[in-house]
Amino acid sequence: MGLLPCSDGVDTVVVKTSRDICEAKGGGKKKQDKQQALLTPYQLGPFHLAHRIVHAPITRCRAPGGVPQPETAVYYAQRSTNQGLLISEAAHVMPAISEYPNTPGIFTPEQVEGWKAVVKAVHEKGALFFCQIWHSERMSQSESVDLNLVEKFRIAARNAISAGFDGVEIHGAHGHLIGHDVLRDRNDMGIQTRAEHNQCRGAMDILQAVAEEIGGERVGFRISPFSSYIEDQNCDQAELGLRMAKAVNECNILYASYIENRGPFISGFLQTRHSLEAFRKAFKGTFIAAGGYTREVGNSAIESGRADLIAFGRLFLCNPDLPKRFELDAPLNKYDRGSFYTSDRVIGYIDYPTLEELEELESPFKK
Repeated sequence: MGLLPCSDGVDTVVVKTSRDICEAKGGGKKKQDKQQALLTPYQLGPFHLAHRIVHAPITRCRAPGGVPQPETAVYYAQRSTNQGLLISEAAHVMPAISEYPNTPGIFTPEQVEGWKAVVKAVHEKGALFFCQIWHSERMSQSESVDLNLVEKFRIAARNAISAGFDGVEIHGAHGHLIGHDVLRDRNDMGIQTRAEHNQCRGAMDILQAVAEEIGGERVGFRISPFSSYIEDQNCDQAELGLRMAKAVNECNILYASYIENRGPFISGFLQTRHSLEAFRKAFKGTFIAAGGYTREVGNSAIESGRADLIAFGRLFLCNPDLPKRFELDAPLNKYDRGSFYTSDRVIGYIDYPTLEELEELESPFKK
């Protein structure tokens, strides 16, 4: 299990043996004086979590024909811990042309059967599993979400529960479902103008339909309030995100997941801005923050109350045992950005080693 070249950003080094863990930052030498905030338990509606480290939804492009594969089950099982929370990669609610190839769906019997094996592998590890559902053709959507799409989301949520998932997360980030309703442009005289549509209501129709179908206590919603999608129009995502945070309270959903406005890296660590505080105050349910968080910044966010849970993407991708590494303050595997979206079902997918596997490679008793 060779590790892949590091591409950027987070302060990571390669772990080889348990001796390295002890020598790195004193992580394995003594017990921490106090428990990390990320490792404290949390009651997520009807679900009890043993820690606050969430596997973020990450597109992996390893589902040819839109059907999860046996390696998909291996991938998620590797990252499962007892009473930990995983959110799946986005699954299509209907046939669509995606900007990412080989992404799974959850609208055919074959796809549902494929997911059942994945969910079973996760549950056998004692973890909770939510399915992120989406419609990927954001650029072709009309100004209001039609009733057909609302029904597609409802059926997809029903299918997810049938496959054994504990709940669903509706993908509203990166311009999916919402993201074009508060647009700022300039007229012929160079004066900034504003056009406001009502796509928030379309997203709310979907949220309400899904909540009615499977129960609001099994529904999450994801949004990225600092993204832009159209070159000549700057969507005021911050304003939209605040409006959505207030609106989704009406649905009594389980959680909202907001993607952080990433700050610069200084001395290898992400300097997270407190840009989610307004959304945190507006939303009344469980608040999940994501977007380049490190162990240190994640602990700080939980301690200060800026978030209830932290979702990790790239770090969880290359460190299947991320909660354990955080507990030990152990060095992290390096990730290879070049293999994020390839079709290889092993390299850059299920070949990242755990601490135990690395130690076995160095064991003198290895056969």
